[in-house]
Amino acid sequence: MKKYLFFAVAAMTAMAACTKTEIDETLVPNQKIAFEVANYARQTKANLGLTNAEDQIFSFHTLANQFPKLGTPVVFMDVDVFPWNASSEKITSGIDANITRWATEEDYYWPKTGWINFYSYAGTTAPTTVSNSASDKKTVGLTYTDKLIEADSNILVAEAALHYSRDNSALETYPVDGGENAANPDATPDPIAANHVTTGVPTLFHHQLAKILVDVEARTTDGKTSANTAWKVEVLGSYGSGENIIKSEIIPINKGSLALEVNDALIEGKSYPFTKDWTRTNTGANVVSGWAPSTDPADIEHIALSANTEAAPTSGVLTIARNATSSGTPAPILAARSVMPQLTANVGFTLVYKVQAVHFVPKTGAEGYDEVVFLEEIRTVGVTANGDEAKSIGDLTSTVASWQANKKITYHIIIDPVTEKVTFDPAVEDYDPIDADGTQSIININENGIVPTV
Repeated sequence: MKKYLFFAVAAMTAMAACTKTEIDETLVPNQKIAFEVANYARQTKANLGLTNAEDQIFSFHTLANQFPKLGTPVVFMDVDVFPWNASSEKITSGIDANITRWATEEDYYWPKTGWINFYSYAGTTAPTTVSNSASDKKTVGLTYTDKLIEADSNILVAEAALHYSRDNSALETYPVDGGENAANPDATPDPIAANHVTTGVPTLFHHQLAKILVDVEARTTDGKTSANTAWKVEVLGSYGSGENIIKSEIIPINKGSLALEVNDALIEGKSYPFTKDWTRTNTGANVVSGWAPSTDPADIEHIALSANTEAAPTSGVLTIARNATSSGTPAPILAARSVMPQLTANVGFTLVYKVQAVHFVPKTGAEGYDEVVFLEEIRTVGVTANGDEAKSIGDLTSTVASWQANKKITYHIIIDPVTEKVTFDPAVEDYDPIDADGTQSIININENGIVPTV
């Protein structure tokens, strides 16, 4: 027995000595996930609002679903993403000229296999719910229910970045604004010179609200001038008292609901990875840009219109001088503010203003003129004949039937005190900054750090 045991142990020892494990693969280092914010495509002015001191928005939120090569999809990230400077300091306020990356506070790394879908949103107003499809996480919804829209509200949602993985993330570099060689326009843009983040998950935001502003100018629209008469126009906040008071105001619905959905379904003719915009699931006769307006009368906002004394230094009075046809630079009577997208037929409007005609009478026995007010009237626009019901702004500006999301609408009001005619000249533009010559001026938030809104 002892001899048999000896040989068995010897055999086991020999087998162990011949055992060999081989690893025939190359280890791939971990790679951190970063985000490329809005510099890979034509960006909107809303992107400027993403990081600026005025709005106090210095981050965005990302939900990321991971789809492994084998197994069930899972939520991979549900975190905030911040801009960082060259010293690896998180930027949370002020103006910083050196954003070198967009990333989470805790490092996340690309999985070695499979892919990830990224869904990002930002702003002063977060979704009420963020929902994943329970089964495969390929459909994601964002819902903003009964949201009250304030003057400085921001709601931004980025295009979904679908099927991004370790294999394509490092290769995703895009043309950037500011890195072009002016002397050689055909040269490849230099991302280092432009100081842009040029790699990472593409994240392009779009504003889900509209923005309006109103200015006013006094002008003799028929071109008549007078050598001895000046006209003065002053926008009044209100006139009258009690039940007879009339106020200068614009009256929109300021509360509503928005539902967005994006589905990870391959678009015909496209290959992954790519970015995909959201579908607006609300429908209805009064729905604009996916926003269903509240039907509660309490959710109608009265926004006061008043002359901006900084723009019109003479106490908010617009003066058409003798031999002149215009008061000059239009004076803002409503600063740019966010509003819920809606039909302008639902938006009330009233403007109350005072007109004075000043006659210049030569002084007796002396040089110069005495100014004599020979006409003074209070006039209104946007009210019915009996003055007790405001018309909608849609009645006055039929060319702008609705306030659309991601649009800026400027109402230029031209008052002619001579003919008593008021003209509305609305301008609608994207949130892209526009140069004085009418050309696009694309500003990249990564070019000069945190850029204030313009």
